[in-house]
Amino acid sequence: MEELTYGGTLKKHTRNGMAPDNTPIPLSQFHSIEVAEGLRYLLAEPREKDFSLRSIARKEGPDGRELVQMQLVIAGRQTRADYPLAERYPIHFVKSYHPWSFHGDPKVEFENHRVASEILGAPGPIGADANTIRSSFLPGKPLSRLSPFTEVEPQESCLGIAQQADPAALIGLWKLAQEAFAQIQKLHEKNFFHRDLELHNLIVCTAPVRVFLIDFESAERDFKGTQEEREELCLKDLAELFRLAIYLQSGLGYQEGALAEASLAAMPKLFRASSLSTFASRLDAADKRAVGG
Repeated sequence: MEELTYGGTLKKHTRNGMAPDNTPIPLSQFHSIEVAEGLRYLLAEPREKDFSLRSIARKEGPDGRELVQMQLVIAGRQTRADYPLAERYPIHFVKSYHPWSFHGDPKVEFENHRVASEILGAPGPIGADANTIRSSFLPGKPLSRLSPFTEVEPQESCLGIAQQADPAALIGLWKLAQEAFAQIQKLHEKNFFHRDLELHNLIVCTAPVRVFLIDFESAERDFKGTQEEREELCLKDLAELFRLAIYLQSGLGYQEGALAEASLAAMPKLFRASSLSTFASRLDAADKRAVGG
């Protein structure tokens, strides 16, 4: 399990020399956190309301009003009374929607997340009310932040980045992309579609190394449409991952497996028609370089 320390910042920590009262607090079935001594009393004797450990992100409207706030908290007494899982995981993630944000029902997001977690064997949600949803905190980084291709325009520029990148980095990203693809396929097989699956909604944790899907606000968990509609939703969920797969192969050469085949087949729908010959030639060139050493 990955153990993190909170004392203003989160960092890796080992068990060597750990005092008995510094027992890590579980964040989920995969991760735990060690809390600085000055904050541990909030676990044994929680306040009435949640205590904010860290502000993770916030979203504002055009007029500057806060619409969404995301925090890491220590659950207060009321939260623990309302949500049994908050007692097991007192340190967790909270996304709060302000009433004027015209958000969807967090309870629907909760149920979407719960179903996806059961399918994938991943950490699940903790609770929801009219304006908040709580879930296990994932100590990792979005795949978008690990990719050197994020927000690069025009798309053809990614080919040069891939050619110059360290092969080890590309290989690591390829393995992560394969894992993400396998998880998305599991959801699709159960007629579950994320519908907002950009790379920032794929969290990569390092101990253990694993990809986790997040943010199920827009998900559809019991799709019953036509085959054509199903294919459209599949591509919508996978488009960003497919583009990443193409960029990676333009540096590594053609790969084997389901992700490689599906991403190459989808190329006409992923890139401008005028760019397809450029992508094809770069993929061929990368493959020749790989074979030639």
